[in-house]
Amino acid sequence: MAISPPSDILSEVARAADPTRYQAATQSLLQGAAPAGGPTFEEAVRAVSARPLGGGADIYQMRNALRNDAESAEALKSKRTAQEFEAFILQTFVESMLPKNAENTYGKGNAGSIWKSMMAEQIGAQVAKAGGVGIAKHILVEQK
Repeated sequence: MAISPPSDILSEVARAADPTRYQAATQSLLQGAAPAGGPTFEEAVRAVSARPLGGGADIYQMRNALRNDAESAEALKSKRTAQEFEAFILQTFVESMLPKNAENTYGKGNAGSIWKSMMAEQIGAQVAKAGGVGIAKHILVEQK
């Protein structure tokens, strides 16, 4: 006698279920979901496409807005990169300041050294995120 676990489990669950609720759920699934009270997707797309592009703004305003968005995104990326660099430098400093022979704290062997390194990395990242020691700010000023 062969068994088919997924179908056997499903049939056991179906047999154990309340027959009235089981039939109601089956009917709901067969009928599909009732439409929501709002417009259909097609109607929403038509309504949006009927509006003028940019809400009446001229092409130069739209271009300048896109340019400003791109510049602010680039500035954010530069800031994040400088912050990550500062976090790396701080990680190196913190790791060199942590005690060397603290096997009771970090553990022994590779696991202990990895844990110590990860802790130094997180401390450096949090210090850099909180403002750091000014390395990121100095790098950003030099780029301009």
